[in-house]
This record gives sequence, structure tokens and C-alpha cells, in this order.
Amino acid sequence: MSQAPLDHTHQDYLILEPLVNAILHKAGGFDIFSEKIPLILRQAFDEVIDAPRTNRFTLGETEKTEKTYVGTKVEILIRNFLKVPKGSVLDMSVDGVEVDIKNTIARSWMLPREVMGKPAMLVRANEKLAKCDIGIVICHPEYMRGSTNQDGKGGLRAAAHVNIWWILRGHPYPQNFWEALSLVDRNQILASGSGTNRIAALFERIQRRPISRLQVQALAQQHDYMKRIRRNGGARDILAPKGIALLWGKGDSRLIAQLNLGIVNADEFISYTPIDLAGKQLLRDAGHID
Repeated sequence: MSQAPLDHTHQDYLILEPLVNAILHKAGGFDIFSEKIPLILRQAFDEVIDAPRTNRFTLGETEKTEKTYVGTKVEILIRNFLKVPKGSVLDMSVDGVEVDIKNTIARSWMLPREVMGKPAMLVRANEKLAKCDIGIVICHPEYMRGSTNQDGKGGLRAAAHVNIWWILRGHPYPQNFWEALSLVDRNQILASGSGTNRIAALFERIQRRPISRLQVQALAQQHDYMKRIRRNGGARDILAPKGIALLWGKGDSRLIAQLNLGIVNADEFISYTPIDLAGKQLLRDAGHID
């Protein structure tokens, strides 16, 4: 579900209601916020995994220090998306109100001393389920656990989560397809041979699911990964005779809409085997299947 605001009788309502409205206004409205923030999370995670250069494919394979940097990356991308400045103490300033941004891929957030009594944007992502939560909370001392870590950071008490104004709750974001693959499928894709063959094997196994440019580039193992996708020697030459279309969010947006394949952004690819004559003819006419 998305959006779970606090009741108007809550002690923090009068502070959080205008702050949440200001954040959504800067995003261009709730619909744009709910569309773009999930893409930001996928971008942040993929850039830290850096599969094209590291040959790693999941956040679980990254180093401990890199997992810490994920939070910094999310903070930077959210602040740039909202077009707000960095605060003098906290991570961003929204119409003069300083807000901390804390990301976790675990269950809770570790919050620094300087955010006590002030608002924090809480970001939580589950890579296995590809679901995220985004909320705003006032970090009152009574909401916090008594213990802190060696940096003086403390976490919200579980019972205090009822004080979070959820902007997104259990909201889907683009999945890292490697998290959904069985070990057998993963090994078969990686053992398919050339970059072109690996990409073809990937899109034959995973259809109707957008896959990001960075993930495709990791399999291609070259900067100009589009050569591994195009006709005339690319993965499309392998897939088209099997009746599988490989579509690009930027170049094939009209076809994607006509086939009702959902949202595929400009940096994503999706494969599809048409199930009816109309879909087959549409893709044949466009040269995507034989």
C-alpha cells in the first residue's frame, strides 16, 4: 500500500503535514514522487554494486563500507531530485526546515544525536521483495531506544513506528533480477558464452520484467553494450527467431505501451513473447521478431 498519514490528532501532525506537502510539491506531486523515488533507489543500489566493473550482482556481495555508502548515495539522489539544498546540520533543507535522510536495507534506522527533536526522512528497501517504505518522523527522545552504538547513533523503538507519516508503504521498486534468479539459472546465464549469448539467455528466461541498463551492461562486459543487443550480431538475432522481442524503454516506448507491458523507463529493457496474432503482427511489422 502507499500513503499512511498520521491522524490529525497526533502530536506531530501540525509539523509533519506541511513538511510532507512541501516535499511532495517539490517532487511534482505524489504520483511523480511515487514513480521517481523507486527508480532512484534502483539507481543508487546498482551504482554501488557497480556490476559492469566488479562482476558482483547483489548488494549482499558488496563490502561493509560500500553498504554504508548506499545511504549517502540515496541521500544525494533524493536531494537532487527534490532540488533542495543541503542543510547546515542535516542532509537537506525543505523550505527552511532541516531534514535528515536515513536509508536502511535492514529493519530499522540508526539516527545521529543531531537529529534529536528534528524530522528525518526514513527510507527502507527490501531487495528480495523489491518493496520500499518512505516515511517522515520527528525524532523525539521518547521515540528512541535507550542504547546507542559506538558512534552515538540510536534507533527508533519498534513501538514508535506508529509515529511515522508514511508517504510510501510497501511500494514496489524495480527489482534486481539477480535476487529473483535461482542459482541454477544464474549459473546457466553466466556460462552461456559471449556477452551477446548471456544477454540472450537472460532475456529468454526473464520476460515481461524491466531490467536496468547497468545490469545489462554487466552481462555485456563492454561499454557499448548496445552492440550486444542490436540486430546484426546482437542478442536480438538470437531471440527474434524464437518469437521473443527485446524492447528498449527509450526507443520502443510506443510498442511497449501498445503491448500493455507496464512502465519501462528509458534506461530499462524488457523482453516479451506475444501470445496473440495481433501482438505477433505488431512486433513482426516493427522487425522485432521473425
